[in-house]
Amino acid sequence: MFDITINFDDITITSIEKKDIIAIEEWINSQNANYSNRTLKVKEINERFLEYYVSEGEFFLKIKKSRNLIGILKGRIEFKSSIEVWIWCFVIDSDLRSQNIGSRILSEIERYFNKIYGISTLFTIISNDNPRELKFWERNKFKLQRVSKDFFNVDDNYIDMLILKKI
Repeated sequence: MFDITINFDDITITSIEKKDIIAIEEWINSQNANYSNRTLKVKEINERFLEYYVSEGEFFLKIKKSRNLIGILKGRIEFKSSIEVWIWCFVIDSDLRSQNIGSRILSEIERYFNKIYGISTLFTIISNDNPRELKFWERNKFKLQRVSKDFFNVDDNYIDMLILKKI
């Protein structure tokens, strides 16, 4: 678990705490931000929180703009021969998409990990069922590295996993 705080403009990015789980559940479900537009329950979000809380290299962040929750970001830092950051989940408020806020946040996250840990590589993992999401990552200089066929099983629908690397 990493304790992270990033501030820029009127945006604050901080580590999620247990007390944030209910607000995050409400926000996520208001966004329809998951694979099959099914709602996420507190139990599922709590499981993701516990994964982060007990794992040495995990981070799970809430993103606020003027004190309002506008996003979440979950990932992992791996200290190998080179230091890698993996972004597993990055969701921005649907009303703020296409306003460059997601790109600014991503840039600040990268700058933070570069400054504090000297990362050499930034990766993300997405599913191939959302072309808009892929375009976001490509606009932010991520390039497809690998496809894992039928990796995700969502309600008995198999979806490919795409691994993208910042170039």
